[in-house]
Amino acid sequence: MNELLSLAWQDILSFIFVFARVGIIFALVPFFSAEIVPRRIAAIIAFFLSLVIVPVVPAPGIAADGLDVITLTVLLVHELLIGLCLGLAVNVIFAGIQIAGELIGFQMGFGIVNIVDPMTGVDAPITSNVLYIVAFLLFFSFGGHHLLIRALVESFYVVPVEAGFPGQNYVLTVLSYAARMFLIGIKVAAPVIGVLLLLNISFALTARAIPQMNVFLMSFPVTIALGLTFLIVVIKLMPPFMNSALADAWVFMKSTMPLF
Repeated sequence: MNELLSLAWQDILSFIFVFARVGIIFALVPFFSAEIVPRRIAAIIAFFLSLVIVPVVPAPGIAADGLDVITLTVLLVHELLIGLCLGLAVNVIFAGIQIAGELIGFQMGFGIVNIVDPMTGVDAPITSNVLYIVAFLLFFSFGGHHLLIRALVESFYVVPVEAGFPGQNYVLTVLSYAARMFLIGIKVAAPVIGVLLLLNISFALTARAIPQMNVFLMSFPVTIALGLTFLIVVIKLMPPFMNSALADAWVFMKSTMPLF
């Protein structure tokens, strides 16, 4: 009887650690962390996903007997750090896409025409929402969710529960990758920003050459039309970009796990 209870406690302990790692990922990745998804629904999905993962990952090399609260808390924090790394790998991509949409919207004159983003619950330019939705659809089209689940399962083999805490290299690697959101934003928005910059320069030269022309009034429709045209170009270029970004995210997840 005692052996059965000990075995049951060991299984429950394994589930708790898996659920902690899965839960923090669900709190960071798009859609499940969005305002439109009730927290209860995300928690239920994370719960059942943890049940599926528990049998296929190695059991923690920690005995449930004699495990005190302090040790359990430290181990849970360890699991949260690993989940944070995996969730950040995907979240950085979408944060960069949102930055690109805001830059494009500002250059097109949509800075004062904000709408509530249903995913984040904050005001954002309509261009930001469009790019975010396109990136979200491409994420699932390229199997990004499968990539994330695969990385999650492999993380239990590379970084078991009883592994130690990461050192300084982990912090520097995570901060370096998090800074990539600004690089992603500039890369995605570069075509629109470059064209609109040349357009504004041409308007400035026209105003200098022909002072009688009301260039300011004429610039609004031309800027919006040209901006929307090149926004379509950006959307057409997003599939290979998202494919490359997901590959970089996979490399980040694989390279960060051994740092624990």
